[in-house]
Amino acid sequence: ILKSQDNGNDDASILSKRPIDLDTIGLGWINDLLLHLVVRPISRHLYQDTECAGGDLDWRQGYVASYEAVTPTTSSSSNSKAGSGGRNRLVAHTDDSEVTLNIGLGQDFEGGLLEFHGLRGDANHQELIGDAYEPVKGRAVLHAGRHFHQVTQVTKGHRFALILWARSWSGVRAQTCPCCWMNRRQENNCLCGPRWN
Repeated sequence: ILKSQDNGNDDASILSKRPIDLDTIGLGWINDLLLHLVVRPISRHLYQDTECAGGDLDWRQGYVASYEAVTPTTSSSSNSKAGSGGRNRLVAHTDDSEVTLNIGLGQDFEGGLLEFHGLRGDANHQELIGDAYEPVKGRAVLHAGRHFHQVTQVTKGHRFALILWARSWSGVRAQTCPCCWMNRRQENNCLCGPRWN
């Protein structure tokens, strides 16, 4: 890991403050390779009739996310915070994607499990599905963006993940507004209005 020239902190503390967009730092080619050689071919088999609605994944956004262990503050307060102001967990959420690729990167860490719940808009969307996934460096998870998921608290070290969101602008997003699709609304009366369709 390189040292930051401005304050001597390593890149882990810099990354923990906000995700690093790969296109912004000139690494968009990694996004392209992952989309075309990994995500699209697998998604054609797993999600063609569901998440892609018969279309193809034709857009991607990739970034590196980071989480770090909570450390006690030096003040007399009983509160604790992540060591350099970063986050140590991520609450249950869905992604703005049809399909998401999550690749384990980086250093050794403890905690930071990935838990999956039901699909947004389904009656069981809050139920935990299966066992929590323990990220492993170099291994990936591919999931529907509409799956609720969360990262549990990192208890030691830094957890990094390369996240790639893939969308189907020629498929599902050409047929319905993203909000209605994500929330699995079946009626033709869009709550978002005609400007989104």
